[in-house]
Amino acid sequence: MIGRISGQYTTEALNGKKSRRSVSYSGGSFTETDNANISSFGSLLAKATAEMKNIPDVREDVVADFKAKIESGTYNPPLDKLAGVLYMAGMLDAAEE
Repeated sequence: MIGRISGQYTTEALNGKKSRRSVSYSGGSFTETDNANISSFGSLLAKATAEMKNIPDVREDVVADFKAKIESGTYNPPLDKLAGVLYMAGMLDAAEE
């Protein structure tokens, strides 16, 4: 999919295509108009972007579940994964041996 996106916007992709431009004359003046066509992929990308805007930033149900587990004392995070995340974020130094 990524190759398809990047291939759409290169100069090589445009070399074989002619632009659509029409010129008309009326009453002593020329009018020039350009046309643009949106591909089906572009339309799909626009729809996906619109749908992404409807997704909430915070999933309240997941947050409520974690809060309940923490308050009841049943939440036990995997400490090795937590340490790995903290290490990668630069918040934890690796133990020197």
